[in-house]
Amino acid sequence: MQPFHDLSLTPATFRSVAAGIGFTEGPARSGTSDVLVTSMTRGLVYRVALSGDGAEEFAETGGGPNGLAVGTEGDLLVMQSGATVMPTRSAVPAQPGIQRIAADGTVSTVTTDVHSPSDGVLGPDGRLWFTDPSAHDLDSTTGTGAVRALDLSTGVMADVITGLAFPNGLAFAADGTRLFVAETGARWIRRYDLSGGAATPDGWIARMPEGHPDGLALDALGRVWVAGSTGANIVVFGTDGTVAGTIDFPAGHMVTSLCFAGEDLRTLVVTMPKGGQVLAAPVDCPGLPLPVMR
Repeated sequence: MQPFHDLSLTPATFRSVAAGIGFTEGPARSGTSDVLVTSMTRGLVYRVALSGDGAEEFAETGGGPNGLAVGTEGDLLVMQSGATVMPTRSAVPAQPGIQRIAADGTVSTVTTDVHSPSDGVLGPDGRLWFTDPSAHDLDSTTGTGAVRALDLSTGVMADVITGLAFPNGLAFAADGTRLFVAETGARWIRRYDLSGGAATPDGWIARMPEGHPDGLALDALGRVWVAGSTGANIVVFGTDGTVAGTIDFPAGHMVTSLCFAGEDLRTLVVTMPKGGQVLAAPVDCPGLPLPVMR
């Protein structure tokens, strides 16, 4: 097992930087001092200051915005569930699809040719890679969900991986040739080799000891940090796929997603829907920059 360089991390290490903003999801680094998060039950994207000064409304997407992906020109891409996952109190209608939020907060629709997108990231190839579950069954190990890649300039979309059991978080390895995908239903994270236009499982599998995997983030050591959703935990897997460490929150405190933020990517940001919270804690090992930032 690899050494876990953040052994001091406990629930008490985290501080609340925002609260009362609904079912929080999809944190994404925004500059060096704040993050953007979604509220699935309010149809809103909030900007949250890492200083703890609270949250301010950034854009109303309507529906149920889930994951966020940082764009290349100050824009943001939204995996919009269209309120198919849970009810929303937003009066703004939104179909399941991919939305774009411009730097000034203007929302537009990129495509609705999807099922119910969950999480996404702008890949090394410039395409938006996102998970698209066709169902949200926590107990099924088989499914018809997919990882899809959308060319934002042409609108061409490809199904890269199919037959997944509730695909959720995803993240690219440092060299961009491998992709980690959480299958919430199967309760594992699998790694895929990307070559010749195909994605092939390379045998690496990390199995959740407790809970169901949701959002993913990689650190500079290549470890995979996983939001354990129903397990009220964060699980860190070493490069060999074994558990390197866990952070266990009180029962009932679902952890939906996480990201590394701050100027040096040494702040771990976590979304926790109980209380509509966004939490932050310092970490010893910095996060791996997203492909768009490398």
